[in-house]
Order: sequence, then C-alpha cells, then structure tokens
Amino acid sequence: MMLKPVGKRVLIQGVIGNAGNIILTQKPTKFLVIAIGDEVTKVKIQDIIFLEKHFGVEIDHEKEKYLIIDEMSILAKLD
Repeated sequence: MMLKPVGKRVLIQGVIGNAGNIILTQKPTKFLVIAIGDEVTKVKIQDIIFLEKHFGVEIDHEKEKYLIIDEMSILAKLD
C-alpha cells in the first residue's frame, strides 16, 4: 500500500551522492519526490528538490522512512 499525500503536500525521501541511492539521513540537501497531492503544481514524481532546513513530518511506512512536506517548503528543483 503506497502513501498518498493530500492537498499541497509532497512525499519525499533523502538522496545521498550522485549514484541515485535513496536514503533518509539527518540533514540531506537533496530529496526525491515519491508522491504528490492532488493540488501540487510545482513538482512531479521523480523530481529532485532542495528544501529549507526545518521541514516536514517523518513517517515510517513498510520499513521505509519518508517525509511529508508542504509544497511551499520547496526552494528549488533540478531540471
């Protein structure tokens, strides 16, 4: 069962290094968008984004760690 954010929320995981490994860490600088709410307009699934220092709510689901953030917390994305 996949988590689905609602409204303008985004489900993300931390990204470490350039190899594309997805790991949630204490202070990652980049995040991978896993799922988006119905009202999200700035990002899509698989985008790499950068966030403010303090953000989101951590969720453990099926032995994976995720964060749910508000779309407004996103500072930039890689094109």
